[in-house]
This record gives sequence, structure tokens and C-alpha cells, in this order.
Amino acid sequence: MIDRCGFVDARLQKELAGFLDAPNDPVEGALVVARIINADADVDWARDEIGRLAAEVGESTEAATLAPQLGRLGFTGAGSRYYEAENNRLDHVLRTRQGIPISLGVILLGVAGRLGLAAAGVNFPRHFLVTIGDVLVDPYAMAPTTVADCREWLKRNEVREDDAFDKAAPVDIAMRMLNNVRNVAHERGDFGRSLDLSDYQLMIVPNSYLLHTERADAWLALEAPEMVVAELEQAVAHAPTKRIAQRLRGRLDRARRLRKSAVH
Repeated sequence: MIDRCGFVDARLQKELAGFLDAPNDPVEGALVVARIINADADVDWARDEIGRLAAEVGESTEAATLAPQLGRLGFTGAGSRYYEAENNRLDHVLRTRQGIPISLGVILLGVAGRLGLAAAGVNFPRHFLVTIGDVLVDPYAMAPTTVADCREWLKRNEVREDDAFDKAAPVDIAMRMLNNVRNVAHERGDFGRSLDLSDYQLMIVPNSYLLHTERADAWLALEAPEMVVAELEQAVAHAPTKRIAQRLRGRLDRARRLRKSAVH
């Protein structure tokens, strides 16, 4: 028997929908994520703080020097606290000045934008990157890096280069931050929280077979086989290839044989 105590906040759904209507600013997307993580996140202060940081580093700042200047102001990687959900909460990272590549990267993007510098996120696997002008930046180190060094990392970690240097749109950044928080919840066994977070993600990618598959995992852990079936049916419907659909149908058949449970 399952008692799913979590809920999706209608106000936060509205905020996320507003961002999705005009997803132009990675900071605004990250601030919605911050509120999803903690409804008391101080997003107004965070906006002001990014403006204050831009004023502190100065309008004369160039693309190659922005990250090192933020580094000198104390922005750095979270170290042993790397896998804490709060590292995806922008107001928290701005206060502590410690975060993970994507949250530190959003701060870089926000400050660069206030200074009129062209900047974009890069969906590099496992380690978000940023371009400022023609400079590739590792936000975790707050220092420039090179494509050659990144390719060496891919080779060393046996990760394919396909799409590794693709631009990350503001929606992609919000989705990736929510993935981080959801993974933390799932690994800690907080499956209700994991499902709540994925409810918001489904507003961004409603046809994601992978997200429906991962929701099925959470429902299975909560011993709700009828919900496992419902999620896997959606996963099959949106599978990108026949091979993946066939594999999911096998899992769906097994789920349908599980005993039913009551969900409250």
C-alpha cells in the first residue's frame, strides 16, 4: 500500500509554464528550479545579486577574464558537498559561492548577459561548460579550458563525442538541473519526491520515453504496479525506435503480471 504524500504546487506549475512560454533567460529558468527545490528560495535577491556581481566585476571585463574574476570573488566547486540537491538552487549557490558546474555556469551566464557579453551553455556530458565569446570555460574551476582538453576527458572516460559540444538552451539547463535533484531524491530512496520533480519535468518534455521509464522505476519501488504499467505504456508510445519499443513492451508485459496495489 502506497501513501504518496508529495504534491505538485499549482503556483510553481504556473511559474514554470510562464518560463516555458518565453524560455530565453537561463537565470529565470534556474530560479524556477530553485523554487521547485524550495518554495522559499529567495529568487528576487538572486536576481539582484547577479546584477550586483556584474557591477562589481565591471563593464570593462572581457570574455577571457570573467570566470577568473568570479573565482577571485570566491566562486568555486562544492567539493565534498557536490551531490547535495541545494547545489542546484541558484540563490543558495550565490550565497555560499560554492556549487556544481551547471549552477556556477548559470551564474556566469547571468553575469555575462548583464555585461553584454555573448555567452551560452554547453551540454557537455557530466560536466556543464560555458562559452563566453570564443572562450570555452569550465565553471567548476572558474577558468578557461580547451576543446582539446575536453576531448581528452571524453577519451579517458570512454564517452562518445556525439553532441558533447552542443549548445544548451535555457530549457535544457532547467531540465538538467531538475534531473540532478531528482537523481539525488531517487538515490536516497525518496521516490515520492522523485515523482513530484518528474511531474514538473513532464511539463518540459511530455513525450520523453526515458522520463516515463524512470518514473516506472520509482513507482515500482513504491510497490504500485498499476502505475508502473501506466508509465511503461507511455514509454512505449513515445519510444524513438522499434527496438526500444520492443524492449519496453517486454518490461510492460512483466509489469502487467504484478499484483495490484492500492494508491492513496
